[in-house]
Amino acid sequence: MKQLIVIILAFVAMTFADGMSNGTGFFVNSEYIVTAYHVVDTYEHVCYYDIQNDSCYQVHLVDYDLGSDLALLKLDEVPVAMPMVCRLAHSELPIGEKLTSYGYPDPFIDHDLTIIPMSIRMQYRYDGNYSYYRMTGTLVIGMSGGPHFTKDGRIGGMSKSISNMERNTSNLVKSIEVVRLLRQNGVREYPNT
Repeated sequence: MKQLIVIILAFVAMTFADGMSNGTGFFVNSEYIVTAYHVVDTYEHVCYYDIQNDSCYQVHLVDYDLGSDLALLKLDEVPVAMPMVCRLAHSELPIGEKLTSYGYPDPFIDHDLTIIPMSIRMQYRYDGNYSYYRMTGTLVIGMSGGPHFTKDGRIGGMSKSISNMERNTSNLVKSIEVVRLLRQNGVREYPNT
């Protein structure tokens, strides 16, 4: 099953040849991409397609974490142009913090980002060591794995899912979980924004 990963600005849009699933992600440096594991878990990882330069580059899955629903992908080739990389928040965010969610629900039909304002409503805890933010606002299918930005331009977390428990709420993986996965794999951030 062929997977294309499309980069536009600082974000990655993922879509699949069967048209059944897509998602979003983001670069943490010029080589590594983070997205939701449920976006890529059943698909063959084939290439990253840079729509601005009409070029395709091989990628592979480096690591994933089922508990936090994170996947770390790595480019196998150097792209023509360095992707835009944004800073991650390295600490917990307070309840009430306003974030902006970005994603590509259908990147091959509409190249525009979908932008949804949200705020942290509460923290939830999984069984074990993981916790996540419950957000006000509803994500759109295809935004899984996309970044949520704080007012000061840091990525505060990654889109996980729409909440089935409450209306107009979504779940957000904390950026500290992203940082944990990166450190576990010896990956350093290199923001250029």
